[in-house]
Amino acid sequence: MTLAEPFAAELTRIARKVVWYDAPERTLRDMRTFLAHLMEYGTVADVSVVERFVPDEEFRKVLTDAPAGVFTIEAWTRWHERFGMLPVPPLPRRRFPDGTFGPEPGAFLGR
Repeated sequence: MTLAEPFAAELTRIARKVVWYDAPERTLRDMRTFLAHLMEYGTVADVSVVERFVPDEEFRKVLTDAPAGVFTIEAWTRWHERFGMLPVPPLPRRRFPDGTFGPEPGAFLGR
């Protein structure tokens, strides 16, 4: 799904907030990045606004192909429970070009 341009001012404001490191217009063109960050960093009010523009199915798609390193276990669990996507799978892990995976989420250099 893509959002129609020009983007609604409400969406631009939320995109600027949840993906602070990139231009909001670029963020809104990348639904996976936008929704993943919204689901982690957005408020209930932010989510409510976005739900007026984006169907639940798009949120579910993010959970089935989530970027590694965005979600905390709390948000990951909450969103899976909200959509009845149980049991909750492990958090996504980074995959390196040689096919190996990064550390388990929450683990860093063996700690």
